[in-house]
Amino acid sequence: MTKRPEKSSRIRFAWALGAVIVLYGVLSILLSVHVIDQQSSARTDLYAALETIDQLHREAMASASSADARNAIARAWQDHRAFAATSPQQAQLIADQLITRLNQEYPHPACGQTRPAFVAAAALPKQRACMVAVGVKHHQVRVTGYDTQGMPMDNFYEFLYAPTGRSD
Repeated sequence: MTKRPEKSSRIRFAWALGAVIVLYGVLSILLSVHVIDQQSSARTDLYAALETIDQLHREAMASASSADARNAIARAWQDHRAFAATSPQQAQLIADQLITRLNQEYPHPACGQTRPAFVAAAALPKQRACMVAVGVKHHQVRVTGYDTQGMPMDNFYEFLYAPTGRSD
């Protein structure tokens, strides 16, 4: 039969186990803060794209000549937070201009990436972490932001809860 450990051994084991738990907690907090910091720059890029789409939406609503046109513009905005252009060609032109403009305004890509932060949805790489894809579906210009894990972000949530500032 094995001998029972001495009291001092049990106390040392308890202290060692407690230290490992505390160290694990501290490291997990540091990792979480790091990911949140990186995520904020990706959120800022998506918010900038959504702000631009929102401005286009307001201008189109103000200049729409018929109720049908206003309804189409409003429906695209409500369903996908997208901008409804008058034709697929105009939508593609707006998307290309949006990519160029946003890459000039935000020249430092999110999360320390070396590639541009704003890309065409058709040219989206397999590794899409910290990017914003600008694409055209039918006659709508749509933007999709990708977080640090490459998962798509929710446009409605990101627009409602705006990031506090760019952190890169």
